[in-house]
Amino acid sequence: MHVPEEIRAEAAALIDHHALGLWKPDDADRRAAVALFRFLETGQPLTGEQVRSVLAHAEPADGATERLLRLLRMTAALLDDAPAAESPVGRDAVDHVCLLLDALALSRPAEH
Repeated sequence: MHVPEEIRAEAAALIDHHALGLWKPDDADRRAAVALFRFLETGQPLTGEQVRSVLAHAEPADGATERLLRLLRMTAALLDDAPAAESPVGRDAVDHVCLLLDALALSRPAEH
């Protein structure tokens, strides 16, 4: 089990890399983010089951995509542990993941 602080730090790092242009999400990244963003738009809390459902359809690729998929797997495990997910550090970690998903879902496709 990954601790919430690791999840938060990884999500923050990916947000920064995306904002600075060091990481250009590919189509698979955006599709996964959009699928999870749609769950978030319902106003209901994200669940581990929802994340795993999206991961089951995600396309493995190299570099950043694998890093994103690993983060989402860690987040699903955290969400499955209700006490950890509901703790202040757990909520902060999930909030950072949701911010990353928002940024990716709203990003423009990378130019080739």
